[in-house]
Amino acid sequence: MRTFLYRLKENIKRKLNPVNHEKMFNEAYDIFLKTGETPTDGYMAFVNMYCKTNGKFTEAKHQEIIKENPPIVQTEKISGAIGELNSADFKTVNSKLNKDGYADFISKISPELVEKIKAFAFQSPARITPKYDQPVVFNPENIQSEIYRFEQQDLVNNKDIQELIMDPVFINIAREYLQCEPIFDFPAMWWSTPFLKTASEEAAQLFHFDLDRLKWLKIFIYLTDVNHENGPHQLVKGSHIPGAKPTELLKRGYARISDEDIFKCHKKDDLLIVVGDAGSVFAEDTRCWHKGTPLKSGYRLVLEFEYTSSMFGANYHKFVMKNYSEKFKEFCLNNPVYSKNFTFN
Repeated sequence: MRTFLYRLKENIKRKLNPVNHEKMFNEAYDIFLKTGETPTDGYMAFVNMYCKTNGKFTEAKHQEIIKENPPIVQTEKISGAIGELNSADFKTVNSKLNKDGYADFISKISPELVEKIKAFAFQSPARITPKYDQPVVFNPENIQSEIYRFEQQDLVNNKDIQELIMDPVFINIAREYLQCEPIFDFPAMWWSTPFLKTASEEAAQLFHFDLDRLKWLKIFIYLTDVNHENGPHQLVKGSHIPGAKPTELLKRGYARISDEDIFKCHKKDDLLIVVGDAGSVFAEDTRCWHKGTPLKSGYRLVLEFEYTSSMFGANYHKFVMKNYSEKFKEFCLNNPVYSKNFTFN
């Protein structure tokens, strides 16, 4: 399981101090270019520079990177799991993402695909709190944790999920938003439950922003119906934009923030609560303040993909492919930038 960020957070909070983080970042980035690995101090310098400049430094670095990796220009209609989109449709999605940090899609993935992935989730072991060291199969009649996280290696080796990883509509949404050829960073999938009666930091139920990479986009798929009772995703629209976060909150570093403190600084009208039927899809730049809602009843299953412009940041292992379709292997061979994190036996 990818616990790199969890292990570093306390160190990051302690080390937000007045040293030359820009120099440290630049030195770390040079090492990353040579080795593919991000030094721990370099990652912490990156977080510092994000907080110190309210995201402006990291956005500028992203703009430098994408000059070396121009996007493939798509002029034809593209068909995928959520239907067919043309260039005007992609521009509309991209405009929403740039303005709000969020875009939803009218179409859903098929009920048949939803059921296949749900069946996998009901049969496969997942890791639970407090230590994530004891995989168990989710049983709604015997809930043991507020969250069940699936191993990412298991997810990429599921052929139904591979179909979505290859989805050309999702890829082009990421391509247009990142302004470059995207890299598939990772998948995530988890069950959320009402095991606890209060908000769980482990289950990301307090406001926070993500900071794995310099810039990224996430696509979320609800695999169960999500209403106001069973944990809808929430975000503060527009808070992904460089300069939009209150300095007083960024001084806390990479931290969880209470609702009270968020809405001292942001308008409640900017809060978006994302409900939807099983199969609903939305995209988000999770530099936005966001969180999951503590569940009152039921349970929730979510699948998430992250796309990025650069692997600088959290050091994750590559995906070892053991169960895959020939179609997926051929796709990866034909798309080496997008698929650089996959290795085949």
